[in-house]
Amino acid sequence: MRKHFFIFLVLLFISGYYCTAQDTSYISLTLERLQQKQVTGDAFFLPGIFPSYISNRARYNTKKKDNNIFYNGLISYTLHTLTPGLSPLHKMIADSIQQHTKALLPKFKNQKGRSTYNFWRTDTSFRFPYTWWIPLLRGDVTLPDDMDDTVLALLAEEAEDSDAQRVHELMEQYTNTGNLKTTFRSYRGYEAYSTWFGKNFPVVFDISVLCNVLSFVQEYNLPWNHTDSASLQLIIKTIQQDDYIKHPAFVSPYYGKTSVILYHLARLMCIKPIPELEALKPQLQEEAEGQLKFSNNILEKMILSSSLVKWGYYPPDISLPAFDELVKDIEQNDLCFFIGNIASYRRQPVKEFLTNEKLFMFYHYCPAYNDALLLEYLVLCNQPKKQRE
Repeated sequence: MRKHFFIFLVLLFISGYYCTAQDTSYISLTLERLQQKQVTGDAFFLPGIFPSYISNRARYNTKKKDNNIFYNGLISYTLHTLTPGLSPLHKMIADSIQQHTKALLPKFKNQKGRSTYNFWRTDTSFRFPYTWWIPLLRGDVTLPDDMDDTVLALLAEEAEDSDAQRVHELMEQYTNTGNLKTTFRSYRGYEAYSTWFGKNFPVVFDISVLCNVLSFVQEYNLPWNHTDSASLQLIIKTIQQDDYIKHPAFVSPYYGKTSVILYHLARLMCIKPIPELEALKPQLQEEAEGQLKFSNNILEKMILSSSLVKWGYYPPDISLPAFDELVKDIEQNDLCFFIGNIASYRRQPVKEFLTNEKLFMFYHYCPAYNDALLLEYLVLCNQPKKQRE
């Protein structure tokens, strides 16, 4: 009996050692792959950009290329949050990636001197990438700068505290003032941030965008204002009413999936505790565990697992295939993290109908960002193993 128990312990040790060694090796390979995907020279893609693509359906393809700053901002912020868990060599690679993004940011910055950013480049005209007939309906193709790209770009460029404070004050001018027509009636009274810096543009609430804005506020230790508090209360309301589960594409029109909303919540909450959200953590953790149990998508499993670790829970390990097979599954994954949702700024009940029918939605895919999510999983989910050992 003792002999069998000893053999069991040896096998357990070897298994743990192999998993840790595999994770470390995969971290190196993923970082190197991420660095290789940052463009150095291409006829279409800008130097320093991470190539991304637009699909008319929620299926990965590379037919329609797109230059945007969104994924560079996300990747830089992800690397920033992972830095404490990286080796010195890995930190050098991450820093190189971030420096190339910094050099790219001015092409997407507001050209009138304001420290806000657009999804697409602002230094030159471009052809509207979704479809030819939308400009005919709208009369133009100009979208205003947005909160999401602005806060991610400011975090990526490591903006000075004074610049962050000025943008935070500017954001207060782009909130719901009582004429909101683009959401459920129960949310119309919240004086929360709109997604857009547009005075003549409809106010649109997206709780994932609000999580990113509040993450920016928390990262810079900015004093909370009335709109920050209202945005938090709106987020809490969607959790309490289960709308992030029942109507994820409506309360988060630019992300549109419960697992992705949970990821944004976890990312916000792990910066520093917010008591009102901490009280909801068991509910969020239970939902994430349920989603993890029933998901068959490896990228979604990693997003949910990373979320659970950020909340202090230890999810079960995901069995990983050989690296070449793994990155193919990750980079060519059909899970869409971000959606260009034209229906989002339509009035109710038109918006709800278009959302339910999945009309006027354009799905963005970035293989490099999927690699960053893989990297995050490998780094975060290897730390609990070390703590348990």
